[in-house]
Amino acid sequence: MLKLHILNGDFSLELWKKYNFSTNWLVWKETYLEGPLPQSDDLHVFRSVRAEFLSTFEELSSIKVDALYKHLQRMDNALLELSESSELMLWFDACIFDQTILMRVLYLLNQNRTNLPKIYLYCCKSYCLTNEDFQKGYSEKVLLDCHDVGIAAKAWSAFVCKDATQMIELADSEDFAHMPAMRKALLRCAEDVPNANGLSRTERQILQILSIGKHSFEEIFQGLDAFEEYPFLGDTACKRILNNLVKKGLVCLVENNNYQLSSAYNSDVSEI
Repeated sequence: MLKLHILNGDFSLELWKKYNFSTNWLVWKETYLEGPLPQSDDLHVFRSVRAEFLSTFEELSSIKVDALYKHLQRMDNALLELSESSELMLWFDACIFDQTILMRVLYLLNQNRTNLPKIYLYCCKSYCLTNEDFQKGYSEKVLLDCHDVGIAAKAWSAFVCKDATQMIELADSEDFAHMPAMRKALLRCAEDVPNANGLSRTERQILQILSIGKHSFEEIFQGLDAFEEYPFLGDTACKRILNNLVKKGLVCLVENNNYQLSSAYNSDVSEI
């Protein structure tokens, strides 16, 4: 029987390796909180758009679009090639970065829900898997069924549509008993749909941090954690959001990698 463990990052993988799970592993390397998400079931279309977008990341600038596409294809195929006799173990944390990945993984599995492998989930109750989680997680895992997979697929579709109303209604109407962190993630993602001023909640939080006199990148990045039950934003993603606010004319980049509010800013814009 083929066994596959999917993890949320290289740090988690290093912890996971300490416990000598004798099975295959895959680190799911994508970030669905940024960039275009085609509303298409055509995996080639989806991967092509995502590979083009990921190639714009400074930290991925040395990787060609074709190589990025193949990376995304390998991740997809690792799931799509699982049979009914296979076993899949999912290790995730509760932040929206991880939960949107979990939505995508289960959405892909839902494409062949009549022949699902055994799917187990361990989701820690914080924003980072720890040694303790890997010590107890395999025994505390939850078996997901077709109903759970179908709900996650609906959650992914609502997230891709960037429809806040649909995300909230889904969170309130479906049974997320086996995936409570996903329900919370849907509600938090709904808040990051741009408001009437064209700003996400995360962007508005950054503007509030600047408005109280914190200007260095470190102060802004660290200050965001105070707004979140489950912090999720990495430093490179934070820089991209700041750059976007600069492009919108609400923030200025000044010397020594500091930021300040521009003259176009007013407090109504950033009200959360």
